[in-house]
Formats: sequence, C-alpha cells, structure tokens
Amino acid sequence: MSFCWSYTTASLAVVAVLTVYVYRRARNTRSNPRRLPPPPGPKADPIIGHARYFPTEAPWIQFSEWKKTFGDILYLHALGNDVIVLNSYTTARDLVGKRSIYADRPEIPFLKLVGLTRSIVLSRYNDRWRRHRKLIHTFTHKSAIKACWLEQQKAVHAYLGMLLDSPENFRSNAKLMAGKLIMSLVYGIEVESSQNKFIVYAEQVMDLATYASPGAAYINIFPILKYVPSWFPGAKFKREANRLKTLVESMVHHPFQQVKSETSTGVAVPSFTSQLLEDVDANEEDIKWATSAMYGGGAETITESVVSFILAMASYPEVQRRAQQEIDKVVGTDRLPNFDDRQFLPYIECILKETFRWYPVSPMGAPRRVTEDDYYEGYWIPAGSTVLENIWAISRDEKLYKDADTFSPERFEGTGDESVLDPQEFVFGFGRRSCAGMHFADASLYIVIVCILATFDISKSRDENGNEIEPNKGYAPGLVGHLEPFQCSIKPRSARAAALIRGD
Repeated sequence: MSFCWSYTTASLAVVAVLTVYVYRRARNTRSNPRRLPPPPGPKADPIIGHARYFPTEAPWIQFSEWKKTFGDILYLHALGNDVIVLNSYTTARDLVGKRSIYADRPEIPFLKLVGLTRSIVLSRYNDRWRRHRKLIHTFTHKSAIKACWLEQQKAVHAYLGMLLDSPENFRSNAKLMAGKLIMSLVYGIEVESSQNKFIVYAEQVMDLATYASPGAAYINIFPILKYVPSWFPGAKFKREANRLKTLVESMVHHPFQQVKSETSTGVAVPSFTSQLLEDVDANEEDIKWATSAMYGGGAETITESVVSFILAMASYPEVQRRAQQEIDKVVGTDRLPNFDDRQFLPYIECILKETFRWYPVSPMGAPRRVTEDDYYEGYWIPAGSTVLENIWAISRDEKLYKDADTFSPERFEGTGDESVLDPQEFVFGFGRRSCAGMHFADASLYIVIVCILATFDISKSRDENGNEIEPNKGYAPGLVGHLEPFQCSIKPRSARAAALIRGD
C-alpha cells in the first residue's frame, strides 16, 4: 500500500509540475503587457526553475551573496512560485514600504491547516487584519508605552536576580523574563516559571517549524494534498497538523477564557485583555487572536535582542566600559536606572540601535505577497509573487554601515552623517505590515540594557588554563534567526550592585 501511495504521489507530482510550467508560460505571456523582464537571478533549470538552488538554511546569507552578482532586487521561481528578494533598504522602502499592493501575505497551506493564518502576523491584508491591528495599536503606540514602564521595570529587576543566581542561564531566563512581562500586561497572569502552561503552549507554537514533519513542505507546494484524509498512508503531515491545531487553539483560547471568567466575577487583574472585554461592542474572536499575537512577536524579539546584547558586551569590553562610565555619571551607584534617565544617556541609546542592527531578530523579515503586477526600475514583478525583505543584507550594507560586522555604537553618535540609517527604519519591517509592537520592544530592550550595564560586568569565559574563550558569533543553522549558543562570564560589578539587585 505504501508503495502504491508513493508511486501515485510521484506521478501526481510530475503532472502537477508540468501543469504549473504550462500555466506559468501562458500567464507570463498575457499578464506582462509591457514585456519587461523580471529582475535578474541565477540561471534556472527547465521546468523546476530554482528549486535545486533555493537555500534551506540561512537564506539571507545566500541572497546577500547573490546580491553581489545580480544587484539589489533578485528574482527566483520554483514549481509555480515566484519569489522577489529585496536586498537593499531603498528597494524595500520603495516597494513594500510605500506601495499598498505589497501589504498582503502569501497563504502557506500547512500553517492554514493548523489555524495560524488567523494570527495577525500571517493573515491576509483584509478587514479582519485591520481590526486586529487597531486593537494591538491601542496599547503599543508610542504614547501608550509609558503605561507599561512599571511592569517592564519589575520584569527586568527580576531578571537581574536570575542573572545573579544563575548567570549561565542568561538565555533561558531572558525568555522567561519576556514571557512574564507579556503575560502580565496582556492577560494579567502571573508566571512563576517556564513550566507555566500558557508559556508552554506559546513556546511550542512558536517552535512550529521544529514540530512540522517534512510532509508539510509537500502540501505547501501541492495544496491539493490538504484533501488527503489523515488516516491515509503517507499522510503523516495531516496527523501532525491536527495535533498542532489543537495546540494553537489552546494557546489562543485558554488564557483569554481565564481573563473572561475572572472579568465576569470582578476579580480580573487589569490587563490589555480585560480592558478590551469592557467594550460591549467588542468581538471576542478578534480580541482572542489579537492578544495572543502579542506573545509570539514580543517574546521572541525581546529574548533574542537581549542575547545579542550580551554577546556584544562579552566581545567588545571597551563599549561596555564607556557605557558604564556614562551610567555611573548620570545615575550613580545607589539606585537602578529607570526610564526617566533615558534622555540623559546618549551612548546607551547608541548601543540600543547597534544591538537592533548587529544581529537582527528577523534577518529575513516576514514574507509579503504582491497582489497586482508591478514595475520597478525597468523590471516586471508578477502578481502573486512572494516578496522577501533581506533585513540581514540591509544591516550589512557597507554604504550604510562601514565595517558592518563590527559592533560599533559610535556610528550612531551625533556626527551629522545622514547616511547612517537608524536600524529601526528596517528591522521592524516596512509600511503597513511593520511590527505593531516596535515601541514596546524598544522600551523593553532599553531598560534591560541599562540595568544590566549598571550592575554586571560581562566578559569572555576562560578555559582551565585561564585563556579566553572566543564566543560563537552568528546564527544557528535553520530558517529563523536564533543566535548560536555561546559561553560568557556575567558577574556583579560590586557588592553594592549585588545588594541593589536583591533590594538590600
């Protein structure tokens, strides 16, 4: 039976590929009236296009290499899918930043099976998306963030205690800090450990790519496979999707239901969700999905940014010393820094910007879909193309950032050089689909950075012979931008600093 299934699947795949090829040729002829070429790209194979060459790990690196040959805008196609890669700030700004036809998302069949396309991050550009964006914006726009300051400071102070007790767990504890902060603000739920059921739900959904079976890739190429019943031989991807769909529903439904129940009995802790539920005209499905999206995007951004900052401080001690001198001069050593100090700490501001730039949390951005044929710089961009913003390539653009691989906050000091682009112009995306939580992430990372620098010294670890161990730099293998694990030493600057952390 399995042999018959494999043989039938292979036969259908061949027919599908040939059908797609014929369709592409016909479509390209009739939908490109100006007869302009698509952007350049590597040489493609007949019928299957660039399927053999499409990078399966760290695609931003390969796309950046191709930029040297083909320029700022790159075209790939494989099995009926057109892909446009934007390798410069200018092209990304001009297209996805300024043109509304780039505000859509491509539909990914496997993620639709598990229900994640209802999340604002992955949903199509429609009225539902606009409602969710409006709900999130209520709490995350620039002037609203001040209301989060107290909770952000509490979460960071708790993280300092974790660093004092178990500095080697700086990464897992950063994730816990981010989870505690967001669950408190969004749901009013106190999280004591990473084993909290709501955190577990969210983390497993965020790791969806790890749990998805290889069959998921096939359904993304051949969406007709969604009609295959889960009991059918070879349909492991369908069974995996059913399991993950239950997980997604738990992540979205359970914390919301707890807040709703507590609100009805008058015991709910004030939170974003409880405030939204007070609106009698509110749509509960909209609230449920909008609030659940805040965890995924916010926790990941905060965690990976903190890890990147710690790596930078271990690698560049001269930056750390200068920052600590500024903090000691402005804040002193008898209290922890706060948000009111920010305006008097310009070098900390430079470190914040450089942290966002050095290892972007999302080096490839989130994919877009262009809804109409478009034309740019003499090239044709086919309707329906998936459009990728190569954030990594922008962060390493030597025209914008000299010696771009080096962590150098000085590049952002008041030199009057307008060519040095503020990384927040691109690391959070462009245009209508830019990250709604960018101001929250900015404030969260500021208070983490300034409090760690005020209380800890970060340095390279040493081996048994006392030699410094150079920390790993770069992203771990895979399609997402997680930094490789690395070792470092994190110690309190003084007994007074340790006492401040403990509240003595």
